[in-house]
Amino acid sequence: MADITLRPFSMADPEALIRWYREDRHGIESFMGTSLPHEVSSTIAFNTLLDKQARGASIFRMVYRNEDPIGFVAVTEISQEDRSGRPHWYVAKDQRRYSMAVARESEREAQRLGFRGFLATIPPSNTTAFKVAKRLGYVEIERILMVKEFTNGRG
Repeated sequence: MADITLRPFSMADPEALIRWYREDRHGIESFMGTSLPHEVSSTIAFNTLLDKQARGASIFRMVYRNEDPIGFVAVTEISQEDRSGRPHWYVAKDQRRYSMAVARESEREAQRLGFRGFLATIPPSNTTAFKVAKRLGYVEIERILMVKEFTNGRG
């Protein structure tokens, strides 16, 4: 059985992030929730996530199987009031058979950190992530997610 561990980001990890972007840009964009048209935009997105972690607004961990990096996980939109957040998982394409183990380990880590629950959002096109979430015990709620972007401070 593979040993899945979550570790803090280290100076050895950027190489894996760049490799995964090159091999699976769509997967990295799905994780980040935005288009990343080039490696620089991907690097900026990861740096932003790590900066948010430094400010206590997110948690980012690299996922290792034995001694090899196979992905990363994050919790964003952390609520200090009810100790909840929004989970994100990325597992490299050639390691996706470990997706359930990664998701379960990230939930155990969240519980160790005092989280009481997660609210996941999954794009309708990502049927695999939907199936994983269902297997983990997530339930669908009757809500429509809406967004409004402001430009130049105007609605």
